[in-house]
Amino acid sequence: MKNDIIEGKRASDELRGYIKKRIETMQTTMARKGLDAVIMTRPENVFYFSNFNPIIISNTPYFVITPDRGFLLVHCIRHDHAVNEGAVENVFCYGKWGAAKSVAMNEFDALKELLGDGELAVGVEGNYASMNWLNSLSSKLHVKKFVDIAQDAVNQRLIKDLHEIKMCRISGRLVDLGVTTAIKALDNGASEAEACTEGQYAMRQLWHSDYQQYEVSGFSNTETAQIDTLCVWCMSNERLNYGCDCPSGYVPKHGDLTMPMSWARVSGYNVENERTVIVGGLDEMHQRAYDAMLRARQQIFKQLHPGAIFEDLYFSAMREYEDAGFGSILPGRCGHGMGLSSHEFPSVTKGNKASLQPGMVLTVEPGLMSAELGATRNSDTVLITENGFEFLTNSPRNQIVIKA
Repeated sequence: MKNDIIEGKRASDELRGYIKKRIETMQTTMARKGLDAVIMTRPENVFYFSNFNPIIISNTPYFVITPDRGFLLVHCIRHDHAVNEGAVENVFCYGKWGAAKSVAMNEFDALKELLGDGELAVGVEGNYASMNWLNSLSSKLHVKKFVDIAQDAVNQRLIKDLHEIKMCRISGRLVDLGVTTAIKALDNGASEAEACTEGQYAMRQLWHSDYQQYEVSGFSNTETAQIDTLCVWCMSNERLNYGCDCPSGYVPKHGDLTMPMSWARVSGYNVENERTVIVGGLDEMHQRAYDAMLRARQQIFKQLHPGAIFEDLYFSAMREYEDAGFGSILPGRCGHGMGLSSHEFPSVTKGNKASLQPGMVLTVEPGLMSAELGATRNSDTVLITENGFEFLTNSPRNQIVIKA
């Protein structure tokens, strides 16, 4: 039984092929930039190039790419986990734990051993690497120069391959169930927190029955570890202006706006579902905002195809809000990328003149927020296809009203 579990979680040959292509793409970037090595420690990037997520990061995991190979460098305590679930051939260790063979006692000495004494141009994640880390690296390696490759990694992650898309579709099914279940609970008189508990329990049951071979853990740091990402949260009225907060014991009443929201990370990949729910009925101002939100979304949906410009999507949605009298509280963006991060590049916003491409995964969520209004925002996650787009989330998209 134990071996069956381990074997069931090993990376498939298909996934190994995708990982190999990702490494080769970064090697092409390295050649263009004149780099001898790329050293990555951001957990999302380590996972993207290796399929390994240690979940807890008491010791830094590394993914290193040179012109002729890519390899994991992990603490000895993570050796078996990395070998069994990673999708790369080479796994090296540092430190001391159990029987795992170590290259060196600390990661910087191990990197020196693996990369050699020659002069190196090194690519690093400029928005993640700390000054202390860079100094430690420089003290061991003969670094000719550091080059920031953070945006290169982000750009590479923009276009999802078939494995990534499969994980996003599963995530979509989970978040749909979480939000729909929470709405039903609210309709039956549940509090925000009770509705979220019902939604999360339904998600977990579906995961147990259909998808337990896929981990639902998140990406962590040295301070925290996220084992479970099947989550639903809900806020109402003025608190919706916070953007994100924990659910409370409040039971929504007639005239309220309440919003269940859900994320679910499946083998690293995450999509988003949010729905604004009317309790009983609304006053004129709130109804006008809700109707404008639905129209703004339609403006974006009808333009979702390869070649469409991000900025144009934003402006078309904002015109609906301006025409409805809400020009003073326009959002800074009305969508963002999804995948290994919950809010990925790029944003659907003014100034983004990039174009949509097949394989991009992003949210459509033109919303209004203010202390007076609370918020009206529905968020769907979509996949850009060769001829248009595919909904990855499929909760009701029209006005949602529950009884008071």
